[in-house]
Amino acid sequence: MNTGYVKFKGVMVEPFYAQPDDVSPATPGNGVIPAGASVVVCLAGINGVDDWVTLPSLAQVQDGHTIKIIGNSAGLEVRTPASSAEEINSEDCDGTKEYAIPSGYEVHYFTKINNTIGWMGAGYTAIGAKTTAVVPD
Repeated sequence: MNTGYVKFKGVMVEPFYAQPDDVSPATPGNGVIPAGASVVVCLAGINGVDDWVTLPSLAQVQDGHTIKIIGNSAGLEVRTPASSAEEINSEDCDGTKEYAIPSGYEVHYFTKINNTIGWMGAGYTAIGAKTTAVVPD
């Protein structure tokens, strides 16, 4: 019976390795996460805990798209594209505010709700404990 679904067995997702920096290029690469990424491993930052990675524009991904970001030992910030007015957890995160991932290799999930509401971010510590809600500052 054809249900319209495709079955996969043993699928692996190749991670995108992001280089947090305090300056983001305008196109995907280094600190700008490409729209097709679903797993992002953050390398050590260039300048420190104020270095960031940038999520793809909401218009580039489908509602429900989730990006898993694995933090680094120092910590980093997550932003939306510059001057986009796009939000993470109901806060404009295009440079005026940022979503902070603290040190310790925490894993944070960013799920696009829709183009109006933006991204929902939530995280877990390296031992699997749910982090408190992150309000971008």
